[in-house]
Amino acid sequence: MQSLFIASKTKVPLTSPHIIEKMDLYHTFRNNSCKKVTIFRAPAGYGKTTIVSHLLSKQSKEIAWVSLDQADNDPIRFWKYTLQAVANALHTNIDQELSPLLHAQDLSSLEYFVNSFVEEINFSEKDLRIVLDDYHLIDNQIIHQLVTQFIENSHHQAHIYLTTRSSLSLPIAKWRVKQWVQEFEMEHLRFSMQEAKQFFALKNSHLAHPDILPHIMKKTEGWISGLILANLANQSETPQQWQEHAQPFISEFLWQEIITTLPRSTQDFLIRTSFLNELEPDLCEKLTNVEHSRGILEELESKGLFTVRLQSSKPVFRYHHLFQEALQIELKRQYSNREVLEIVEHTAKLLYDNGYTNSAIELVLQYGLYELAVFWISTNLVSIYIAGHTATFLRWLNLLRSNQYRVTYEMLLQGYLTAISMLEFDTANELMQELDFLQETEQWMQKEENLSLAAAFGITKAYALVASGGDIKKVKEILRNELPLLKENTYTRWASVGNLYNSFEVKLLRTSLSSIGKLPEIEELPEIVALFRETNLNTLSVAAFIFGIAAECLYEWNSLEEAQKEMAITLKLAHQYKDPSLFIPMYFLKAKIYAQQCQLNSAQAMLTQLSQEITEKHWHNSIQTMKAYCYILDGDSQNAEFILQKTKTNQPFWQLVYARLLLLKDQPHEALPLIIQVKTKAQYEGQIATIIEATVLEAICNYRLGNKKLALTTLHEALLPASKYYYVRTFLDEKEIIPLLDEYFKLNSLEEMWETVPAHYFDYLKKNYTSTNLTENDILTPREREIYNLLAEGITNREIAQQLYLSEGTVRVYLSNIYSKLGVTSRTKAILLKK
Repeated sequence: MQSLFIASKTKVPLTSPHIIEKMDLYHTFRNNSCKKVTIFRAPAGYGKTTIVSHLLSKQSKEIAWVSLDQADNDPIRFWKYTLQAVANALHTNIDQELSPLLHAQDLSSLEYFVNSFVEEINFSEKDLRIVLDDYHLIDNQIIHQLVTQFIENSHHQAHIYLTTRSSLSLPIAKWRVKQWVQEFEMEHLRFSMQEAKQFFALKNSHLAHPDILPHIMKKTEGWISGLILANLANQSETPQQWQEHAQPFISEFLWQEIITTLPRSTQDFLIRTSFLNELEPDLCEKLTNVEHSRGILEELESKGLFTVRLQSSKPVFRYHHLFQEALQIELKRQYSNREVLEIVEHTAKLLYDNGYTNSAIELVLQYGLYELAVFWISTNLVSIYIAGHTATFLRWLNLLRSNQYRVTYEMLLQGYLTAISMLEFDTANELMQELDFLQETEQWMQKEENLSLAAAFGITKAYALVASGGDIKKVKEILRNELPLLKENTYTRWASVGNLYNSFEVKLLRTSLSSIGKLPEIEELPEIVALFRETNLNTLSVAAFIFGIAAECLYEWNSLEEAQKEMAITLKLAHQYKDPSLFIPMYFLKAKIYAQQCQLNSAQAMLTQLSQEITEKHWHNSIQTMKAYCYILDGDSQNAEFILQKTKTNQPFWQLVYARLLLLKDQPHEALPLIIQVKTKAQYEGQIATIIEATVLEAICNYRLGNKKLALTTLHEALLPASKYYYVRTFLDEKEIIPLLDEYFKLNSLEEMWETVPAHYFDYLKKNYTSTNLTENDILTPREREIYNLLAEGITNREIAQQLYLSEGTVRVYLSNIYSKLGVTSRTKAILLKK
């Protein structure tokens, strides 16, 4: 597939050396350079792009510029351009490090990318300027949400500049209160009388009459593009004559008046190149058969005729948006509909052949050349998917379908899968119904050439049911029906395309494929696993993912031996596929199993080796965070804190590990708000696994703070969703929750709670771990056990500190943790419990 990336979109526009200096604006701009956000809001033609480019060029070298257009309403496309622009500005490989995270359209994956992006920029400590030019063209609410997140989490060395024609769907009011934003409106950008005089002087335009300029200013109101037009039309000798020429400037025919005064050859060149967002002389020559295209473009730019030169190693230009629109209006006026379509098709084919695939498809769709659009989309469908431009593809598909144009089965199927991955289940359901209808009317699934697609459709329907938490029995039925269609070695161009089921999660149970923590029923899991292991489904990459999910489910149900078997199979396949998104969660699961077997040194050694083999920074940070978790289990707060400070992030995994560190340091007051923050976000996203984990830690905090009643209520809150999916290990892995569970089981006054949490789940939980099996060895870390043993010998805190080379304050913290875990309130009671 030709390139989907247009390099000129991330180039800073060059500014003329003869630009009018607006000193008041410049001083205001410079004096407020500490603001996080600067907004230039004005109608078209007020020079927003030129002014921002000029002002920044006087202040900074690190300018990341993105020229936005309608196609950038795809979140992945938007952030890929922004990422590339920042990489260019900082002269780093940040794009290579973070681009692997830009493969999924779901909000949690995109939020993780933005957080990682912010952390990388903050880490660079360079004074970076990021310009999002023409932001008014963005109407995707997910992009607005992510840009808000990006701005609010960025440090002050990253400054964001937005140019727009209209108000923005961003929390500007809140930013004003925080004094984060400076704003420039139309009145800041319009020319004064003195600046207008300077403008005409720089253009060597001698006004024939001294009263003409006031008339021009009255008509244009300092509108910069209006002054440019006035200069181009300045052939009048009297104010009255200029008035006659000025009238078209404020009418809908204003642009045509200027265009039609140019030589016919120049008009034709402008009109035929008006569909190009990037004006490369070689491309213009192929389109117009004009050999001196570069000279024409340079002359237009030198005259200020709405042509901007972009910063590039080769001459590249673009037209001002209003000028481009006017040229296309003129095109439709001068040519018949048939001729316009011929020019559009010629331009689109030239764009396509020169690598501008997206631009070519957008152009033919705009003018209704659907047959060509479908051919190009179908030809490049795999590459579009690999590039992550799924939202763009779905928009194209919806446009074709809304215009009643027949698309291919493959496009419908890919649209179905794309809608599911974006959690747009209404759209997915419509596409599924359309494919089912076509099956009833055309029997397309029985045709030899469609067998692979038919099998993929069945598997995708099963996937959709899993992702939406649907009926597992129906999933099994669908898979069994499609198995005969899955012939071994059946060719499909999708066979070599890996599916990225997990971009960053350290638990597969948190991914959408596992219904974000909605575990299947215990008795059904073996049947599902058998379907993928004992049939042709085992040739699919999703099979390894299913086995990994099974391993995590079995661990959660405390079936450790079975979990280890599935984990070993998944690790083998994950390494075969070279997929860290599969094998890293499995190694984390293995580390937890090591911890249950009191083999924390083995866990640390395994994680250290894994860290040496991984190059992606976000996975490396996750591995380090897991090492910190193991240090916390071992009671080593010093090493844990050292790692966590180096890997700090606002991701749930890191935050909950850090909360455990705070608990180890006997700081439940500090841990509690962090835990509630994670829990609130998880509730918004419906992340069951994280909700339960965070709520368990919240109960521990309340118990530590001496509020047993609130702790029991919070524990009950965790048990409600846990009982539905039989979560067990999330409770048992937190040793401090065991005494509280014991208290909960003994309560007779919580009859309502007993009615809402099924008794069979309590039986299962008790069967796996009861208070009668509990000893201090299960609850206390090795260091805490060491201190507890010395305590039982009757020695003082000072003597314990001397023997263990600790401070007395540290010993007191350890003792406080020991008392809390053992459910006692004093030194004497702890010693008696030991005896």
